Amino acid sequence: MRTIPIFAGLRGRELGRLIQSLYQRTYQKGESLFNQGDIGRALFILESGQIALLRQDNGLENKIYTVKPGEFFGEMALLEERPRTASARAEEISRLYLLYRTELDDLVHSAPRIAAVIFRHLAERLSGRLRERQDTRLAETLLSRAR
Repeated sequence: MRTIPIFAGLRGRELGRLIQSLYQRTYQKGESLFNQGDIGRALFILESGQIALLRQDNGLENKIYTVKPGEFFGEMALLEERPRTASARAEEISRLYLLYRTELDDLVHSAPRIAAVIFRHLAERLSGRLRERQDTRLAETLLSRAR
């Protein structure tokens, strides 16, 4: 768990406390973790296996990313309970840890430093995504002007 970026910076006891807040689950090959449009309530951390993130567009299912061990996904569910923008399905037997929003809310009160570390990493990840989108849009604008 110490190597997972969202938990970097946690001390030994803090990491132990956080692990107590996680739920472990094994998904079989082909099993759905959640579907696009479901309300998000948990962050997923992949310990072993492989997860496909899929998006439905115009009736077609497209794989947008393959999650590998040590990576996490579904982090927006920790910030807001909104519909998922993609589906997730196990491509092989996969062992995951789930951090539910309700557990993070409990950590805010019982272990605020743990919650602060998690929120800081979420903010960094979201900021990076915004920068990537802005860079992509800027590049598209410059290309269209050059034509």
